[in-house]
Amino acid sequence: MINERAGIFWVGGPAAAGKTTVSRLLARKHGFLWYGVDAYAFAHEKRAAAAGLHVLGTGPGDFDRKPMIMEDIQSLPTDTSVVVEGAFVTPTMAGVAENAVWLMPSKAEQLTRLERRNPGGAHKGQVWGWDLVRTQLEGTTATVIEVDGQTIEQTLMAVEQSFGPILKSSPAARTISERQSLIRISNRQLAKQSTERSRPAAIFDCECAQPNCHELVDLTLEQMPTLLAQAPPSIVSPKHSNSA
Repeated sequence: MINERAGIFWVGGPAAAGKTTVSRLLARKHGFLWYGVDAYAFAHEKRAAAAGLHVLGTGPGDFDRKPMIMEDIQSLPTDTSVVVEGAFVTPTMAGVAENAVWLMPSKAEQLTRLERRNPGGAHKGQVWGWDLVRTQLEGTTATVIEVDGQTIEQTLMAVEQSFGPILKSSPAARTISERQSLIRISNRQLAKQSTERSRPAAIFDCECAQPNCHELVDLTLEQMPTLLAQAPPSIVSPKHSNSA
């Protein structure tokens, strides 16, 4: 069973803070499992609905996700550490110890990043999320990393410095095969949610599993079953597929 203090790293923050990218890279680099709360959102909504805590189709809901997250993690076929990230990660959920950080852009920086990501898009909901996260952090001793003007690499370094020595002492995959298995767990969940929500495509982690790999792989809904039926590494970036 994973020890929550030593085996789970929490990364929160509003949209466009860089938390998903940084968390994926942190997990790859250190041999941890990446658990994106967004990838489990629909499964959690269904479980909450079955328990009478939520009505499907009414948005993400405000039910407590932590018991579901912990149940998911404990049921996974791995005893390595887990990086849990998402806008739903709150100080109440994660605590404010050395294994939890929040990435915060200024509101102006968030809007700039959102516009870069989706030019001309409607960003009202994401801006509301910024206010919500900031409110959750007020009055706590949570570790907040201000990300304005930072590259992803700089933010990753700041997160590593915040987590400090517990990164090296936490359970991790050591072999390429073990790392590939961890990435496959995350990729399967991405495919599952895409299928359940009938999304035409999704972005997957490259299963070459090299610690310094930054590559992502776009797959259509039609491609997913065939590739996931094969043993990893079947989802590999074309940029270095010959070296996987």
